[in-house]
Amino acid sequence: MAPLSNLLAFAEDLARRAGEITLRHFGKPIDFHRKSDLSPVTVADRQSEEFLRAEIARRFPDHGILGEEFGAARPDAEWQWILDPIDGTKAFIRGVPLYGVLVALEQRGESRLGVIHHPALRQTASAEVGRGAFLNGEPIRVADAANREETLILLTNPATLFQRRPAFYIELMKEYPLQRTWADCYGYTLVASGRAQAMMDPIMNRWDLAALKPIVEEAGGVFTDLRGTPTARGAHCLAATPKVHAEILALLRAFGD
Repeated sequence: MAPLSNLLAFAEDLARRAGEITLRHFGKPIDFHRKSDLSPVTVADRQSEEFLRAEIARRFPDHGILGEEFGAARPDAEWQWILDPIDGTKAFIRGVPLYGVLVALEQRGESRLGVIHHPALRQTASAEVGRGAFLNGEPIRVADAANREETLILLTNPATLFQRRPAFYIELMKEYPLQRTWADCYGYTLVASGRAQAMMDPIMNRWDLAALKPIVEEAGGVFTDLRGTPTARGAHCLAATPKVHAEILALLRAFGD
């Protein structure tokens, strides 16, 4: 088994190369169809994941793989690669450059390293547990804003949060008026690099979460579900600076479900 640092370099290289595959289709008209959960999928999603899976299987044939498009292989293996070939397919289809390729490695269910690569931006956020978080090789840290008026809260789709927790979302808007939808995995890159203070999603899957958790936590942030449980296997997510995380979690408990 290679040292984790070598595995992180491998994961970063994989994500960048998969990103080049997505760029062949980016910014051009592209067909898509709806999966059973109504989320879109394109040929770029499939080609990206096929590449990732083939390279991992060639290098680590005993490792498991879970990908959004092609499911699980060797699910009982100690080491599991968790893949989202295009996080933000809705954005990708529309030519929005904030989508990403997510690659994570779990050991016995715990994320040990994660990579968020934004191909169109040429930005790569990555982390290995215990060794810090980086953006294009430079160390990154979460950062609080001077006050709540300048605290940036990010949501992939505010309508979804409002539909599920209307009282909480109304209170969130009152307390934090600066909100944007720089969404999907890009929001977590912004939090980890100190340019936003919180990112939340009320609907998530394992392949959405696994790469994000080590990056946010190694950057000094807090990564939990909306109930405050530290996990990369939940159905929703809140990533933030420690201060803002505590404040938002208090609002969720007071005004949530």
